[in-house]
Amino acid sequence: MILQGIRVLDMTHVLAGPYCARILSDLGADVVKVDRPPKAPGERTSGSPQNNAGKRSIALDLRTEGGRQIARRLAATADVLVENFAPGVLDRLGLGYDALARENPGLVFASISGFGQDGSQASRRAFGASAHAEAGFLWVQQRAHDHDEPLAPGIQVADVLAAQNTLAAVLGALFHRERTGRGMRIDVSLLDSQMAMMTEIVGRFLTSDDGDAWTPPRHPIYRSADGRAFTINTGGGHNWRRLAEGLGHPEAAAETPEDAGPLLSAWIAGMTAAEVAAGLASTGAPFGLVHTLREAVAHPVFAERGLFVEVPDPVMGTLRTVGSPMRLDGQSIGPVRAAPLAGEHTREVLAQVLGMSDPEVEHALESGAAIEMAATSAGPGATGA
Repeated sequence: MILQGIRVLDMTHVLAGPYCARILSDLGADVVKVDRPPKAPGERTSGSPQNNAGKRSIALDLRTEGGRQIARRLAATADVLVENFAPGVLDRLGLGYDALARENPGLVFASISGFGQDGSQASRRAFGASAHAEAGFLWVQQRAHDHDEPLAPGIQVADVLAAQNTLAAVLGALFHRERTGRGMRIDVSLLDSQMAMMTEIVGRFLTSDDGDAWTPPRHPIYRSADGRAFTINTGGGHNWRRLAEGLGHPEAAAETPEDAGPLLSAWIAGMTAAEVAAGLASTGAPFGLVHTLREAVAHPVFAERGLFVEVPDPVMGTLRTVGSPMRLDGQSIGPVRAAPLAGEHTREVLAQVLGMSDPEVEHALESGAAIEMAATSAGPGATGA
């Protein structure tokens, strides 16, 4: 694995942070999740099981000096720390970048926040929806669908973008450390990430005054005779010939996408979905058959590529989840263990990572600085599904 030997201290919650650390785990890093003390037996680590697969969890009470001391010791062993506390919180706990880098100058310290670590908005708390709204993404969705109200996406786009941007920054910082021996401070915000995603269209609003008249491009939707929906881009002349031939009209001409639309609509309306798909596939024309999510997860390509994996789970017995979309040297990668319960690996981390003796471990547990949660998992391992 690319990141074998790299230890990541995951001090995150909700979505963006856990997802970023999950990808680092997929790439082979040893990810130790720092959880709050669980409120009840069997409580999961913070974030979804899908975004925490492959990690170990230690539960620490950072309100205590003992808990903070253990966190500092863990950071001293770490190559990367990822956190998404509100800006300033870890500084007040003595766990900010400046304090930890004095003890571990090679530490890559990545912070994910709503509006960034500095500036007039830094203190604002935010979820992905906040970034969707304030970066103009909801307005773009509204314009794209000609809707009367701003239109929210069905997923937290900004969180996923921030996770991936943080991942890229961490990998770049680790490369920088290889050359210099020094870590770096990384600052990624949901708002910046959402705006950067729209870079191809934002330029119009940065360089001209006619942005408000802009209408975002939309992929046309066509319906087959049996009611299935397709999305098809006409593209250039070569692609039009593929489309026309695949749909049984090789001699038809269309000068513009506006000319092509009615023709495609009429042809497809007279064919079944299977006929449309077979015809377009035969000529190499790009198309997409609109799937429900239930249909999408049954797509044969995902099974062929081994995207979905099964891992033993301490709550569900087995968790079927999405593996990694990245292939390295042709090999699929993904989680090697279940998403942990909060504090499931506390004793293991204290002993193996920090080298604490049995009496020291017991003292940490008895003092409440660290909390242990018994596991019921069938054990680590992942299989293709």
